[in-house]
Amino acid sequence: MDLRQLRYFKTIIEEGTITGAARKLHISQPPLSSQMHLLEKELGTLLFERGARQVVPTEAGSRLYRYAVEMLDLETAAREEIGTLKTGHQGLLRLGLVSSGGHDKLYRLLREYRKCYPHIQFKVYEGNSYELLEQLRKGKIDVSLLRSPFSLYGLDLIPLERTAMGIGLSGSAFPSWQRRALRLKDLGDVPLILYRRWEKIILEECRKEKYSPDIYCVSDDARTCREWAEAGLGAAVAPMTVLRKSRELILGTLQEEALSSDLYLARRKGETGAQSALLFFRMAEKYAAMIPRESRD
Repeated sequence: MDLRQLRYFKTIIEEGTITGAARKLHISQPPLSSQMHLLEKELGTLLFERGARQVVPTEAGSRLYRYAVEMLDLETAAREEIGTLKTGHQGLLRLGLVSSGGHDKLYRLLREYRKCYPHIQFKVYEGNSYELLEQLRKGKIDVSLLRSPFSLYGLDLIPLERTAMGIGLSGSAFPSWQRRALRLKDLGDVPLILYRRWEKIILEECRKEKYSPDIYCVSDDARTCREWAEAGLGAAVAPMTVLRKSRELILGTLQEEALSSDLYLARRKGETGAQSALLFFRMAEKYAAMIPRESRD
């Protein structure tokens, strides 16, 4: 089994037909089919169910597809990092950014880093903390911003900022609301739009306060919570770093102690990979020691 076979296999799965895969790979169909038969023979199992119009992966094929994606991603990353040396760059840093924002302090750090290491190139990957944590553990990115809560196991962490969870409501949809500090129970019967990563914690706080919330929506992305609130559909409950970016919402800071979120810069514990990432992490440690963490509104 080699990377070429895995690339062929991955393309067949994604295209759904051998004909379509051959067209995309710019090769004829017979050698492609031959390579897949060799791969199946080597692994001792069928990877496809071949129908009249399309091929469907077997259970073994589905599992191999996941490995193929990871292995080909790592090949691409290796080529990109080595390729930066040819273009005069001193390295490549693969950085993860959370969708819930709070990047102001990071940008200050990036400016200082660029002054010291102007020839290092960045590749930025965006997602929620769970997605980025998985990529970090698999070595697909070097360092990442992560927002709590998440598992701290196996990570070196630099705390950058603590921010309050807040609520945001449309002033036109809820004209009686004013900016203020409040508790969840003060929301009454206002429909809530929750950031999924905080759903369990928010509901536990509601239980403690004997408050039965009206949950209208639960979203994987904090920005979606903000946008639904801007549309007047309810009160977004999300980190204040996300809500503050809206010019349309009336904001309130939640006072429950459990409803605060920490922003970290993370890497795999004991990582000895890219020198560019090590330099960035060391600079971040010095930088973090000089700035206050609290950012509560």
